[in-house]
Amino acid sequence: MLYVARDGTGRISELHPMPLGNAQEALPADNAEVLQFIHERWRQNELSELDRDFVRAIEDTIELLIAKELILFTDLPPRVQEKLMRRKEVRGQTHYAGNYNSAESDIIQL
Repeated sequence: MLYVARDGTGRISELHPMPLGNAQEALPADNAEVLQFIHERWRQNELSELDRDFVRAIEDTIELLIAKELILFTDLPPRVQEKLMRRKEVRGQTHYAGNYNSAESDIIQL
């Protein structure tokens, strides 16, 4: 059994392996609503992961264009400049980059 909480419209909003907080309604794991909830969460997680990967691809493309001097960093809007600098700073932090290679890369070399 799984325990669900529902939102104001009656849709499942939480799913737990045991009664927890508002999740007191027991449903079997093969219940259609439970399966739909799990599938929707999986799709949301997959889309979030794709978005993260896509952002990194765009960031790498911008860095390549700058390195090839096709665009200047200062050509970018100030907010884009700020975001790129912040992402580079965060990736450079040892606890984030995992210190696999250099502070400039969060790619694990094989």
